[in-house]
This record gives sequence, C-alpha cells and structure tokens, in this order.
Amino acid sequence: MSANRAPRLSQLVRAPTPDPAEAEKASLREQLAAASAGLVAEAKCAPDDREDMWEEKMTWLRRWEEKMAVLMPLVERGKALGVSVRVDAEDAPALAEADDWYEQWTAEEAEARAKAEQDVQMGEETAVDVGNEGAGVKMSHVEVPQPARKHSWQTVAESEDEAGRKVVIPPRSVLHKVLCARCSVKNAVCFGVEGRTCDGCTHMKQGCEKSTKAAGKRAQAGTSIGRSSKAPKAGPSKRAHDDDNDDIVEVVESRTRGKGKAPVRGGLDGKAAAALSRALTMVRAEAAASHAATMRLQVRIDQLTEALEELGIE
Repeated sequence: MSANRAPRLSQLVRAPTPDPAEAEKASLREQLAAASAGLVAEAKCAPDDREDMWEEKMTWLRRWEEKMAVLMPLVERGKALGVSVRVDAEDAPALAEADDWYEQWTAEEAEARAKAEQDVQMGEETAVDVGNEGAGVKMSHVEVPQPARKHSWQTVAESEDEAGRKVVIPPRSVLHKVLCARCSVKNAVCFGVEGRTCDGCTHMKQGCEKSTKAAGKRAQAGTSIGRSSKAPKAGPSKRAHDDDNDDIVEVVESRTRGKGKAPVRGGLDGKAAAALSRALTMVRAEAAASHAATMRLQVRIDQLTEALEELGIE
C-alpha cells in the first residue's frame, strides 16, 4: 500500500460520543449541589423565635419558600434519573431545626391571618363609632387587602393625634387622648376597644390601664392601701401612705393633747417647721414608692389574668 493511501491517525481514533443521559445527570448534580447549599445557608440564617422578631420571621419564611421552590423540582427530577441530594452530616441538624421553625411559624402566620380576617368581618358588620373630642375625625372608605388575597371594603376612621400624626382607627376602636403607660414611654399611638386593653399592650401581651377590669382591680388595691394608711399606729412613727398635710398636723395634735398641752396649728418655730417638712417629704416618697409597687403588681396581675383567660380559666 502506498503512503498516499495509508489511513490517517485521526481516522483510526474516534472521540467517544457523549451519553445524553449521563450529561443530564451531571448537570442535575451540579444544580442540586448549588440549591442544597443555598438552603443550608438559609437554615443557618433563621432568626430567633421572639415576639419582637415577627417581621424577620415572616421575611425568612418567604426566603425559605423560594429556596424550596428551586430545590424540590430538582429533587423530583433526580428521583426519575436516580440522582439523590447529598448533604453534609454537620449541616443536617441545622436543616432539621429550620424545617421545624418553618412548620411552627407557618402555623402562627395562618392563625394571625385568620384572626385578621375575622376582625375585618366583624368590622364590616359593625358601624364605626369614633367619638374623640377635638380629634378632627373624618370618615372615608379604603380598600383593605385580605390575607387570602381577597379584597373587601370596610369603613374606617382617619384621625390625628396630639402630635399631628395620621392614625387609622380600626372598627370598634377609639383613640385614647390620655396614653397608657406603655404607649407614653414608647411615644406610640394609643387606641383600642373602649374598656379593653389597648392595641399596643395587646400585641405585647401585657397589662394596660385602659382595661376596665384592670382599673377595677387597681381601685380595690387603692382602697385597701388607703384603709391601711388611715389605720392608727402605736409609737412615735410618722409613716403613712397619704400626702395630706392634715395627717401630720393631727399627729402633732394628738401628742400635745396626750401631754395636756393645747393643740398648736400655727406659729411654729423654724426647727419644728423643718421637721414637719422633712416628715412630709418622707411620707410623699413612701407614698410614691408604694404606688409604683402597686402598679407593678397590678401589671403582673393583669398579665396572669389574661393568660388564664386565654386558657379558658376564670
């Protein structure tokens, strides 16, 4: 055979034809690795399970759902091709915990949406009654988006508080001109159903002075304190839970009468006046401390009462 007719090396060695199925599996493995890595990273970014982290938790739920929406079709395709998802053993606990958080927070979100929808339905059946003096209330119709992506019309009240901020008052709620303790500290708008805990304290699950039940308990506590402060005490102690100057004068009176001297109401010298002033300051300080302790105790009582009511215990 002549050299011109000899086969060339390129004609003898042929490149193997790639298998389409194997190429698809290789591509799927790469996509699964990238998607699972993104899911693991998202699991490690889960926020703390606290009430004040509600917005962060809802944002994390949306991101988790986006990652799962990318991963699940790849997993289904992998089942058909015999390709499985592989996750490092050290990342498995984080994924399991994130999945538990997703289930819990999704249930809480559904409960909150159901409550919001129920409140809107109640608002549609009830006429709005906003009787705030000097609040400049005007009525308008606004479209309220529903959690289930439905839309309904409800009548709400737009008002302005003393700071000039626009406030949207929900149905059956009123704007409190005198803020509760929490709203006053937070410089927040104080509103809610008449005679009930205000909206801000309800979300924080704490007691509120606007609650009629809490006011009644505080009145009872105040009455008991008042009675104890008026009770006679033995000895020279000047302590009392009253700010009245008359109480101190009466103490001086009783002492002078006990010694057979005429009662003295005026014409006191400088030392006696200074002593009375110091005693009055002490009484006022003790009364303020007692009132603060009573308010703290009442807040605890309100919190316990609301917790028992939620459990159905009266």
